[in-house]
Amino acid sequence: MKKYFIIILSAVLMLFAACEKQAKFTIKGNVSEAEGKAIYLMHLGVERNVVVDSTNIEKDGSFEFRQPAPDGYDFYRLLLDKKGRGVTVAVDSTETITLRIDGKNFSDNYTVEGSDETRKVQEIEQLRRALEQQITLCVKECGSAIGDARAQVYNITKEFKENIFKQYILPASDKASAYYALFLKTNGMYLFNPNANRFDSKCFSAVATSLNNRYPTSVRAKNLYGIAMKGMQATRPVVQDTIQVKEATLSTTGLFDIKLPNVKGDSISLSSLKGKVVFLDFIAYGDVRTSEHAFVLRDLYGKYKEQGFEIYQVSLDGNEHFWSTSADNLPWVCVRDGAGAASSNILLYKVDRLPSYFLINKNNEIVMRDEQIKDLSAEVEKLLKEK
Repeated sequence: MKKYFIIILSAVLMLFAACEKQAKFTIKGNVSEAEGKAIYLMHLGVERNVVVDSTNIEKDGSFEFRQPAPDGYDFYRLLLDKKGRGVTVAVDSTETITLRIDGKNFSDNYTVEGSDETRKVQEIEQLRRALEQQITLCVKECGSAIGDARAQVYNITKEFKENIFKQYILPASDKASAYYALFLKTNGMYLFNPNANRFDSKCFSAVATSLNNRYPTSVRAKNLYGIAMKGMQATRPVVQDTIQVKEATLSTTGLFDIKLPNVKGDSISLSSLKGKVVFLDFIAYGDVRTSEHAFVLRDLYGKYKEQGFEIYQVSLDGNEHFWSTSADNLPWVCVRDGAGAASSNILLYKVDRLPSYFLINKNNEIVMRDEQIKDLSAEVEKLLKEK
């Protein structure tokens, strides 16, 4: 019996020793004016983000985390609270990454030592935030001129993506910063969509090829390669610029009801919004113009929501996962028509381009469609005042 106990004990000790010798990376540093506060380490996974460790910041502001080295590059985020933006860290091997962070401006003001890729991620985030500010200002200056705002936001975003490609993707497509740039979001929407146009597909393909060659067994490499392949197969946007439709009668005294599922799977009908002023919007999140369209709608929705205004947005995206990811953070009613370009709804409403939208009054009557609207904000205000 004693002999077997010694054998088992030896095996346990050997296993413990092996675990101790496992290659690890270190993230450490100092947070000013944060003594005693908890700091969290969140792993940014392919499918979900998970807090993997936490510790209290010492009296001198110091902290330290150690985690197993990844198979390929990986991403973590430091948080002072579990819902904050935090500081994103790119990890490649067993390096020691040192951060000095301003506790009062945690996610925006920090320095990095020991990781060039983390510094590049910091630069990319700063550029992304500058883009958001630029777009917000553009939408504000354009006011209710929704067409002008969409055109300007499109040009601003296009220039931003081209610069990101030249600075971070093209020179080092096998690096963590290039991968990180592909999944940037503004206003809850992805900036790069490989199914939307050939430029975005080109960006995904460049990084996917390099990552697959460098880390062929990593989860990120396999996932990105699959996304890139689907993007390459999409020779045109998910929904074409022009949809050929047959003749159909559009009611002038009422509307054709629509009942479709939202992200949670709950079916919501357009007619259920009777009593509100409704902006009926046909879009495709895979369309290159959707991002700037969404910025304009956010401003409009925030301005009139409390007065009885609602947006009923019908997506014609073919990729359900992409739609649900894109729509999940939007505050208005988002539903999806899985029939896409073959949908009977676009025939009934004579939708011949995307986005296409309509204004509906409190009595469920269609008042006008996009080409008739000169001042969207003014028209919404007028309908809200009606009894």
